[in-house]
Amino acid sequence: MIKYISILFLILGIACQAQKSIIRDHVTIKIYTYEDANEIKGSPMPELRAESGLIKYKKRFEYLIMNIPEIHHPEKIKERLKISDLYPDTSEIKRLYLKELINDKKLAGYFEETAAPITNPDLKVDKKFTTDELMEVASKFFYCDKVLPDTTVQLHVCIGINGFKETKWEKDYTLLAAFCFEAIFNDLDKDISTLRESYKSEKKNSCEQYRRNIVTLDKYLENVRTELFSRMKNNTTLKKELLNYYESNKDNLAFKIIK
Repeated sequence: MIKYISILFLILGIACQAQKSIIRDHVTIKIYTYEDANEIKGSPMPELRAESGLIKYKKRFEYLIMNIPEIHHPEKIKERLKISDLYPDTSEIKRLYLKELINDKKLAGYFEETAAPITNPDLKVDKKFTTDELMEVASKFFYCDKVLPDTTVQLHVCIGINGFKETKWEKDYTLLAAFCFEAIFNDLDKDISTLRESYKSEKKNSCEQYRRNIVTLDKYLENVRTELFSRMKNNTTLKKELLNYYESNKDNLAFKIIK
């Protein structure tokens, strides 16, 4: 009898462990409604739980839960729409979308690696990035995507619209990119942002450099985009903000920045 009870507890223990998920513990799904052809529809969006112990570092986890999941890849559009089409059954939409994230091992891996030094500040980390790598990755967030009628260029600084898809890096910079996103918006979210004024000035200079010899608008946009990446990689204001934020947070990061 004792033997069978021990086996039962072992099975129950394994089952409980299998149900544990860092994504379930810290991520929730919010439904954003919009109107399409006079019909109200719902779009699910993952976000960090307000009560999560990781909420202080919300931006870096937002970067992960928006960029890493397979369900967010372009080729998964049909799967996403199939879930969204269940609106107004918001409970089922949330359940299915969260299930996709929970089952995404790649997302869980990055999430766990990022959370580890936050929950354990004494954790030894071995991953290292150079200052040059830091600036290279950060510069790609300043993305020019459209030429306006007056030949000025529209610029985005956000999770989804950036220059990462155009890179051919062999090294995995996911955690560094998540940090850069958080560090950049730590300044941009302020009422007075020195970084905002700096990148606007760099964009203006990039436009002026190529405006006089426009052959096609596509080529002009490409030149301005490339020029701005280069300028931001060498931008002293951006570098100062990144390194200052790193110094304030190096004890809760899964990597080190070296010269």
